[in-house]
Amino acid sequence: MLGGGPAGLTAAHELAERGFHVTVYERRGWGGKARSMDTPLPVAGGRKPLPGEHGFRFFPGYYRCIPDTMSRIPFEGNKNGVRDNLVPAPTVTGEQKGGNITIPFGFSTGDVATAANLEWLVNTLAGGMYWIPKLPYGDLITFAKRLLVYFTSCDDRRNQQWEKTPFKEFAKIKPGSNPNYQLLISTLARTLVAANENIASAKTICGQGENFLLNMLGRNNGGLHTDNVLNSPTNEVWIDPWIDYLKQINVDLQLGFDVQSLTVKDGKIASATLKDPSGATSDVEADWFVLALPPERVTALFSTEILQLDPDLDKIKKLFVDWMTGIQFYLNTDEVEAPGHIGWIESPWRMSGIFQSQFWKKRHDIAKDFGDGKVKGILSVDISDWHTPGLQNKKPADQLSPEELAKEAWYQITKTSDHIKSNHLVGWFLDPGMAWDGSKYTNSDPLLINTAGSWENRPGSITKIPNMFLAGDYCRSEIDLATMEGACEAGRNATNGILDASGSTSKKAMIWPKVTIREFDGLRSQDAGNFRNGRPNIFDN
Repeated sequence: MLGGGPAGLTAAHELAERGFHVTVYERRGWGGKARSMDTPLPVAGGRKPLPGEHGFRFFPGYYRCIPDTMSRIPFEGNKNGVRDNLVPAPTVTGEQKGGNITIPFGFSTGDVATAANLEWLVNTLAGGMYWIPKLPYGDLITFAKRLLVYFTSCDDRRNQQWEKTPFKEFAKIKPGSNPNYQLLISTLARTLVAANENIASAKTICGQGENFLLNMLGRNNGGLHTDNVLNSPTNEVWIDPWIDYLKQINVDLQLGFDVQSLTVKDGKIASATLKDPSGATSDVEADWFVLALPPERVTALFSTEILQLDPDLDKIKKLFVDWMTGIQFYLNTDEVEAPGHIGWIESPWRMSGIFQSQFWKKRHDIAKDFGDGKVKGILSVDISDWHTPGLQNKKPADQLSPEELAKEAWYQITKTSDHIKSNHLVGWFLDPGMAWDGSKYTNSDPLLINTAGSWENRPGSITKIPNMFLAGDYCRSEIDLATMEGACEAGRNATNGILDASGSTSKKAMIWPKVTIREFDGLRSQDAGNFRNGRPNIFDN
């Protein structure tokens, strides 16, 4: 297993439980982009280091593979293992200078009651009064119709037409479209799906919208809430217990090893050359190899011999990646803006975030448990647009030093905040995958963007090389999005490929099919006939 992120750990988990002897080699840290990590901020009094992360964890209810895996990782005191460390984030908030808009992220009594908190309700009414006059109603009606087109489209139309259509084109955004409509579409695409609406596939973005709607209706959620987060730092309540469990089932875990090359013999992978923590290299032989690496790293391993055996692997180079990377702000207050995820509507960097301390209170008092006692709250923020100039510095994020970037991001947040002010900031931590050389960044963890037509270039987990399998969030999956869920699903697909190739009679790893809105089944069936006969969807006019 080459790679120890969610994809590699999932495949190791599934295979070891079926009696395979598995060795996992990981270059940096177990958990990949999903892991949390210690920060270098001050520590005193025997406390733990303050936690940092690549970006905040977000577990929507329509994730099915990840929660299932979590339920099979033991955790003391939890009936359902690590899965019970997921807690609901009941609302979603759009923050703006005219007043924040907080709405329930579901229709349960608890969600509605939380959103109806007097302060948040007043802010929402004020924000509505500020925003409503700006709403382009004609464009919103058009957008609602476009969603209806997608929801009533058959699978073939989704996979062949909408997958190849940019979301901006699908949503009927034109050069003369209302700028507030364009802002709304951009905010939805970049904060919820981390996708550039100008190039992202309509199938991907609309598919996630359909998933969220189903969850809000209480469907396809496996008993989870629409929006779920962990009740402590990720490694403490997920990754570390996972590593402990893998050791218990005899998975061999090797940290600090970097794969250098693959050797081909007789049409198969014979060995992998690995560099160990000392810098020495050695060849490792195995019956089966799973490349659980990101696309930019896996393609570097594809020699001419490998591409001759499976020419389609060369298509992976055509995939497009962008940046969605996190920064954490450490505060001397535990005040929160909202009881769930936040999107800063007017932020040119399309930032989203969450105040984490409110979800950790049953397990942690941050001031007592972490750092030097001065930090009471943690705001974890994702920056989705690194190429648009900021508000204060007037430069894009990718041209700013870490200090300048933190200052600009903090300015964009506090500019519209009701509670968080400049004097609340104690420190910050930027994802260490962002390496600044004085003039530019190198991003070790870019994010795949499902551009229109990219499904053709995304591989499945099973290759034409009989003992080589792929597992990563860029692989084809039911979730159709580069996420932890997509990585976990790919790990399961790789597992099932090895089970078939080895002739194993073990039960296959579970894969959940895409769920659609059943009320539209009849219209989707009708659309299948229209699509076969070259006719548009009946609402596409």
